[in-house]
Amino acid sequence: MNKNLVLSFVLMSFYSCFTSATEAINSDKNNCPDLCEDSIAADASDESSQPEKITILASRAPKHFTDLNTVSSLVSPTQLTIDPSTILDMLVEVPGVAENGQAGLFQVYSIRGLSRHRVLTYVSDIPLKAERRAGVASSFLHPLLLDHAEVSRGPASTLYQSGSLGGVVKLSPGFFNGSFFSADYQTQGNRNSQIYGTGDTDWSAVIARQYSNNSEDAYGNELNNAYNQLSGSFIKHWSLDGIDYEWMLLISDGDDIGRSSTQYPDRLVTVPSERHLLSQFSAQGVDWRASIYLHPNEIETLTIRPGQRENSVVNKSQDYGFHFENNWKAPAASVEGLWGVDGFKRANIDAVEQELSYSDSSVTLSQSLNGATEREIATYATLNRLWGETKWQMGARLINNHQTNQGYESISDHAVTGFIGLSQPITSNVLLTANIGTGVRFATVSERFYTGTTGRGEVIGNPDLSKERSLSFDLGLQYGNQNKQIKVNLYHQKVSDYIERIEVSPGSLTYRNLNNGIIYGAEFDSNFVLNDQWQLGLGAMFVEGKDEDNNTLSDIPANRLQSRVQYFANGWSLDFSLQYRLSKDDFGSGEKATPAAWVGKLGFKKALADNFDLSIFVDNAFDEEYFSSSDDVAPYAEGRSFGVRLTKRW
Repeated sequence: MNKNLVLSFVLMSFYSCFTSATEAINSDKNNCPDLCEDSIAADASDESSQPEKITILASRAPKHFTDLNTVSSLVSPTQLTIDPSTILDMLVEVPGVAENGQAGLFQVYSIRGLSRHRVLTYVSDIPLKAERRAGVASSFLHPLLLDHAEVSRGPASTLYQSGSLGGVVKLSPGFFNGSFFSADYQTQGNRNSQIYGTGDTDWSAVIARQYSNNSEDAYGNELNNAYNQLSGSFIKHWSLDGIDYEWMLLISDGDDIGRSSTQYPDRLVTVPSERHLLSQFSAQGVDWRASIYLHPNEIETLTIRPGQRENSVVNKSQDYGFHFENNWKAPAASVEGLWGVDGFKRANIDAVEQELSYSDSSVTLSQSLNGATEREIATYATLNRLWGETKWQMGARLINNHQTNQGYESISDHAVTGFIGLSQPITSNVLLTANIGTGVRFATVSERFYTGTTGRGEVIGNPDLSKERSLSFDLGLQYGNQNKQIKVNLYHQKVSDYIERIEVSPGSLTYRNLNNGIIYGAEFDSNFVLNDQWQLGLGAMFVEGKDEDNNTLSDIPANRLQSRVQYFANGWSLDFSLQYRLSKDDFGSGEKATPAAWVGKLGFKKALADNFDLSIFVDNAFDEEYFSSSDDVAPYAEGRSFGVRLTKRW
């Protein structure tokens, strides 16, 4: 394909965007009284192709309590160019979010250049924590089990646990009113999945299966990314004496999951088994909400060095906690607020390693995490005040964190985080936001105490790590009416005592605190409804990160531009998205340079009959050779893949 032609298309699209925005700002037509806040990732689409869903007892704070120091976008698995194979496929549609670490089902994400344990992922009220050094992957759930994901960029320090320096991803399970069945097939890896769901007004049950063989990159090289996974959900609603109740159960059972890497096949890393059970009971009144939850989980990682040895590491823990929030309002004084309490504990954290030597068949056992624990208790409050047309919001969170592991002294620490921000309407369609916020991240149990084998080498824990602190500034401008939404954000973040992974010898890693890390960047997000048939979406992200010695920080993604064009006709639609990833020549520890790349996706949807739909799609449409991240052992991404999906509802 002529890439200069494609570049011209992108530049013309951006020009069209700014021209349309200028015309809209100078026009009084089609103005809406409130700003439209739809994201490019949550564009309107043909609802006839989606299973019918109803809202569950979603979290937490009403919209007016949302931190002003976060920028939120909603993304639905049924509203993308092609249906996602993983939750990560959904998240990277949002400007500011990018892939990070090694490829495959366990690949994680970064938000505004922060990744690993500096971003948080929730399933409803349940925080996902793990002893993976690369961070938490939510890929154990089929993406079509979800109604949507909310991506909040910026330090969500008040409403969420420690570790939300870069932002928070909140996954909301879908509640299906009626029955549906969906099946798909992709040429890469003979990948296929099937999902069946049914329900009524007060209950919903869904089960999903996913399977893939190893796939290939654009050069035809085999990628170690096979998997076999079963997941499902059950949700029950009821009301009693004016209080709404909900019980949610999610399960996941994965086998033979490949960990894709350039070290393959010289080093073969797989996950023979991964097990999750998430259960939550919640109650909601007029102005309060409470929940309790548990999440036992277990994962086994097998590393085989042909002709030498194999290492099996089993990580498991029992996670549980509670969440309570109460909101209040004093209309006469134009004041409202939110206060609450959070408690979370990880108990019986174990990491047991077994090494089998091929030379003499000897077996060595070790356990660096033996009944370790982590407990975090927090209380928080926010206050909103309206002066004229200016809305002020402030909040604070008081946190206590306690960690233990056999053979080590227990570690207790505490912190206070907070924010203050304002939003100022410029016109009925233009909103200015500004804020400053602080955040904190305590070193994880594995960063402090785990010593042993990982998928990328040997790791040595450092119990003397200090907590990370952050100070963030964000300036945003939003424009919206019925047909156009535009968001621009500039941000700057300083992270003190930044925890960096470093290599102490070939194949051996540990952690240390840097003095400071500085991350700054910009995001652009827009959507235009051109007429009844055409929609245009444009986005961009630019981010840089340096330490005090001007060395590039790890996990900073390549800058990128993205565009999306949708056409809707009677009974069918066409969807094309294009992303240009700029080259990345400066890279951090454990990373490599990555060349520029064009990544295209094409989707076609057709209603074959009432409640019976066909989707045909192409992923990596140009068969581009590119790296999804700068990780030094990340392989090339999958080559071009063709797919088809059938969906029936009744």
